[in-house]
Amino acid sequence: MVNQGGSDVKRNGFLKLNVVMGLLFSLFFSCEGEKNARFIKQVEYMGKGYWMKADTHVHTKFSDGKYYIERIAKEAIAHGCDIIAITDHSDRDEDAATPEYFENLEAARAAYPELLILSGAEWNIPPYGGDEHATLLLDNSPNSAQVLMEFKERFDDLKRDTHDTSLTREALEWLPKQKEPGFATPLVLINHPSRKRKKSTDIVADMRWWRSINYAVVGFSGAPGHQRQGKFPLCSYQYDVKPVDRWDPAAATIGDAWDMLLQEGIDVWGARAPSDFHSDNPKSFYDFWPGEFSETWLYVPEKTSTGVMRALRAGTFFAAHGQIVREVILTVSGKGLKRPAFPGEQIAATEGMELQVELNYELPAEDWEGNPNKIDEIELIGISEDGARSLYKKSPSVHRIEFSEKIVVPDGGIVIRARGRSIQNGEPDWLFYTNPIRIFAD
Repeated sequence: MVNQGGSDVKRNGFLKLNVVMGLLFSLFFSCEGEKNARFIKQVEYMGKGYWMKADTHVHTKFSDGKYYIERIAKEAIAHGCDIIAITDHSDRDEDAATPEYFENLEAARAAYPELLILSGAEWNIPPYGGDEHATLLLDNSPNSAQVLMEFKERFDDLKRDTHDTSLTREALEWLPKQKEPGFATPLVLINHPSRKRKKSTDIVADMRWWRSINYAVVGFSGAPGHQRQGKFPLCSYQYDVKPVDRWDPAAATIGDAWDMLLQEGIDVWGARAPSDFHSDNPKSFYDFWPGEFSETWLYVPEKTSTGVMRALRAGTFFAAHGQIVREVILTVSGKGLKRPAFPGEQIAATEGMELQVELNYELPAEDWEGNPNKIDEIELIGISEDGARSLYKKSPSVHRIEFSEKIVVPDGGIVIRARGRSIQNGEPDWLFYTNPIRIFAD
């Protein structure tokens, strides 16, 4: 028995030695040749989450909107929304973040428990005197009302004699400190990024600066609201910069602000299409109801306000106009990856390595007007050290796996994002956009 036990020890020792030698052998040759791709940043809930339709920029009678929250909630549900965010102006002379506002908010949540209603504000960012707007969003935590009231009083810029950026820095540094255990950190999304700027690339310097402070500002509205033309022009872009097929050129023009930021290594989420709903009056802001035309679809880890906030911070969402697509999924696969990479994630691969890119989506039978639906063109955009360009553009052939192409990892890596187009003869086209996937070159 002793000898037999000794043989087992020797045999196990040889097996362990062989395993170690094999690993060293594999490691040596993998360093000499092509390495496996690997994750650098991974979203842990991918493949285990849920799709939810959101509108993250809505106004009510508590600022310059026409209706109270309950009416808007009713219409949002009728148009397929699972989530809305009430983002009334945080001007200190408005009624947002008042006791009456919070009473109305809680009444709407009680009346429509199937709808997640987040609180927030449209923030006049200092020191622009009300010309730069952003959506502040809060998780539905016990202290959210107090946070919103204090934020409005301390940090809104409208009618405040502010000529430096210290108040902006103070606000962005203050927000993460308001996080409660078990709830998500407040976040900021820039609204209509080019509307009052001389050119669309002007947002780059500001975004670069905001992100140098911290990660409170996670992205912008690639597709601004006010998509129905009434008294004001499309998107209410009545100054120097005009929309491109209903999208801000910062997102819609290849090589513009979004791609410039991605090229710099700043992961910004621009696949956001809120309604910016104020009114359904043709003589005023003749807006679409939440979810009626503009859609932001979030892939969330859980169907809670915390899950919504986590998805917005992670970048696991896409945006579309006209209800032309569902469940849009851009993926990158490669040797060594146990699963594909999704928007919001980062991987590393050897320079020259071949990766598989796929774009999957579902095509509803009808668009928002009840007409036969179609996607006429899909496009893959790549951003590398050499700049941004269209990598592939083609007409789809099937309704589920619409796009499957190989890319080769260039020196310096590459970032990819995708869009699809439904051509509207004589009118601006309807598009959908994904958020990016970043690929580092080893």
